[in-house]
Order: sequence, then structure tokens, then C-alpha cells
Amino acid sequence: MIQPRTQQQSNPDTRPKWFNSPVTFHEGTLSDIRRHIPDFERRSFVLTQSGNEMTRINDRLDTIVRKPFGQDQNFIPVGVVSKEYTLVPHANVLDVTAKALESVQVSPGDVKTELRITEYGERMALSLYLPDKFSFDPGDGHPLALRLECFNSVDGSTRFRALMGWFRFVCSNGLIIGVTRSDVDRRHVGDILLSDVGAVLIKGIEESEKEKRNFEQWRKRVVKPTQLAIWIEKELRKGWGFKAAARTYHIFRTGYDAEVLGPYKDNTPITIPVRPTNRVPGTPKESRDLYEVSQILAWLAKERRDVQEQLEWREQIPELLKPLMN
Repeated sequence: MIQPRTQQQSNPDTRPKWFNSPVTFHEGTLSDIRRHIPDFERRSFVLTQSGNEMTRINDRLDTIVRKPFGQDQNFIPVGVVSKEYTLVPHANVLDVTAKALESVQVSPGDVKTELRITEYGERMALSLYLPDKFSFDPGDGHPLALRLECFNSVDGSTRFRALMGWFRFVCSNGLIIGVTRSDVDRRHVGDILLSDVGAVLIKGIEESEKEKRNFEQWRKRVVKPTQLAIWIEKELRKGWGFKAAARTYHIFRTGYDAEVLGPYKDNTPITIPVRPTNRVPGTPKESRDLYEVSQILAWLAKERRDVQEQLEWREQIPELLKPLMN
């Protein structure tokens, strides 16, 4: 049975965020998650003045307002949008994902669901983990779960996204399905076909079979330290920066993450002094293949504090790995 759970870190310095808004985490079934999602309404964009002073309504903009929710019985404005903006309530996304699951003969009640939502609810990230029959062990004893993710905002700050990917429970790493991702990306303008979520789910399940074969090949693709060093100094340093490159090299060689100590002058990501920090779960003492490199990158992406950055970094992993595939 899936047990509902809520998690909120008290330390503001480490608490997850999304565009500087603090994020809370909830876990359970789709039904459990629904009670953590507020409702919103659209209002005219106009100033409230004291003394009954006249103000003019903005003819081109509207305000998105969060309705009273839980213990907070206030109406809270969360964003200003254009008249052409299409408001997609988070609850609608939950309804569509439930129908999508049923279309592939999966009961929504059997699916572990996670919700990350901002303080006033304006942005939501929904993760649904398909049952074990869809999981896959690439050969290292650490299974990958197939996951449907939906990202939505009611204030226009992010596009609606639905995508399929893999999730490695041992280290909470995530990879997006393949180089040719199975996803939908829609602006909140005009007709947003949330029914596309069903197509994403079906296509993602189909592509997962090809992904499994890819992972098996990645496990066979040996990456030598000298080859890795060249790739880190060139592609990874350029793509993700000096620190991420140095951490990748240290994890690959030791299985431990690291804090870069410096000095940066006259050093490279390979030579700079570091201090070992935490053991990276599921990573061997010394990595050797392409799959293990992919998991190191997924670990670094997951360690980003901002939800949007986590997604952006995960999306870059397939392209970053290409030079090691040749």
C-alpha cells in the first residue's frame, strides 16, 4: 500500500526552490496528492484604491489568483498573464494523467505519485511511477522505474510539459527517455491538448524497450580514465562548468562526491584539489562504463537545488554523452 507523506525542509539554505519560491514535497496516490493542490481563478488586472478612487482596468492583462486553501483562507495573487493565456488548473492535469494510466491498463490507485509544489501553488511537478512490471535492471542490481512526469504552472512562468523517463531509486537519479525524448511541450496559449499526455505515456512505454537495449550497450561501453579526462576537460567543462566537471571526475575515480577547494588558477577539473564528501549511492569505487557515467551526470543534475535547473540539466545529458559514444 502506498502511504501518503509530506516533507518540508526547515533550513532555508537547503530547501528546494523553483524560481526562488520554496517547494514542498508530497507522496502518495493520485487521490492523496489531490488534497495538496489549490484552485485558481482569473480576475481583471486592476488596482484596489483607498477612498473609492477610480482606477482603470488593464485591457490586455489578467491576474491569476489562488483561492483560499487549507488553513490559509486568503485570496493570493500569483501572477499576471495576457488575455490570450490559457489557464490550465493543476487539478486538470491530475485528471488527465489518471485517464492516461487507465488507457494502458494501469490503475491510478496502484501508482506511486510524488508532488513538488511551490509555496502558493503556482508551479507543480508531478511524478508517477509505473508498476514494477515496467521496471528494468540494467545489470548492476539497481533497477530503473519507468516514470511519467508533468510540469505545469498557472502563472505562465513555465510551459506545460509531459515527458517519460527513468528513475533509479538507489540514488534518486532520473534520466529522460532517450535522445529522441517522448514528451509534449506546450505554451499556455490557445488550445492545450492535455489529452496528449496519454500519447506521451503510450509512446514512452514503446520507446522504453529500445532504451533498455541502449542501457545494455552502455554497460558494455568501457570508458577509460584517459578518455574520460579529455571529455571532462573539453565537453563537460564547457557544458556544465568547472565544478561539475571536477566532481564528475572524482566520482568516477572514487565513488565519492567532492567539494572543490581550489585554487582555480593553474588547475584543471582533473588536477584541482578537492575534499571528498558523500558516497554516491549505487556508484562503484571506480566507474568504468558509459552507463555509470550517465548516472554520475544524473546525480549532479538531481543535486541542483532549483527544480527547473534539475530538469534542464537532465535534458542535456544525452547530448553531453555523445562524444563518449563514438
